[in-house]
Amino acid sequence: MEVLFKTKVMFQRRTVSRVLPALISSIAALALLFSLSGCTLDLNYDKYAIVYGISDYPGTANDLTYTDDDARDFTDLLVAQGYQVILRITDYGPPAINEAYDAQLVADFIDVAQNADLDDLFLFYFSGHGAQDPASSGTTENTFDSDMYDEALVLVDDTLNSGVYLSDDDLAALLRTIPCARKVVIIDACNSGGFIGNQLEVDAIPPSLLEGSSESYFERIADAINLYSSYGDITSDISPTDALVIAASGEREFSYEAPPPNYLPYSEYEHGVMTYFLLQSVSGGDYNKDGYVTVTETYHYIARNIKSEWNRPQSIFVNFLPHVSGGPIDYILFTK
Repeated sequence: MEVLFKTKVMFQRRTVSRVLPALISSIAALALLFSLSGCTLDLNYDKYAIVYGISDYPGTANDLTYTDDDARDFTDLLVAQGYQVILRITDYGPPAINEAYDAQLVADFIDVAQNADLDDLFLFYFSGHGAQDPASSGTTENTFDSDMYDEALVLVDDTLNSGVYLSDDDLAALLRTIPCARKVVIIDACNSGGFIGNQLEVDAIPPSLLEGSSESYFERIADAINLYSSYGDITSDISPTDALVIAASGEREFSYEAPPPNYLPYSEYEHGVMTYFLLQSVSGGDYNKDGYVTVTETYHYIARNIKSEWNRPQSIFVNFLPHVSGGPIDYILFTK
């Protein structure tokens, strides 16, 4: 599996235009309006979270700097918000800390599944390397709602490149074991947009535009409307019926963490760029001033700030954009 890492490639040029057709933008804005207006204010339920942050990839030069800090600080935020959190990290400490592997992750999902109820909320967060396997095109990624590649979260990597990966399909299967009606996934990793099993992704270019599809413009619009209004069973990626997903980058994009201290003004982030703004969204993301911050509002806060603060015209770093899964539903993540 080809692994495209979250950082290190700081100057790669982006080759895909991010200019959206006006009508697609209108539909995305309409989806945002529907999501905000359809939000439930019933908070009488328990909230569970599994948080993974992997900085240390033993025996490789692919270690990350801030992903364990991402997980710790996001856990602190969630605990303050009343979540029951399972935190797993790998960093530069003793081996006992290095526990974020695939068997442990499955056990953590089983633990939550045994304690949570239908009315509860579940959140899975991951900060670390993301991977993509273009060779898998046409295998599991062949449904109407899915993209063309298999993506994965890198749990373990080693010098033989025989690491442990959690694929998009496997994560979707784990999510289906959680009985909660409200489920949210937040991924700060490269290629994370490919975990979304729906072509109607806010700020995303429909895959048909990227793959040279022969569909007409209006056929693509019809597809988008159909995806927004119909949620059938799919067999790959994370569908809106499985969970709402906030992804740091597109299916074929890198995401980034803060650069070294000499690269001001970005070095003060000391986090993954997406997670830096995720942590701020609890205080700045309440756009409708109702005292609650929803998934859609959180995404909008992250996206707006990445566009204005990281994707600057004079920036020496590669631009990227977060994605969010579409749908006429929204869940409250935080209260102010």
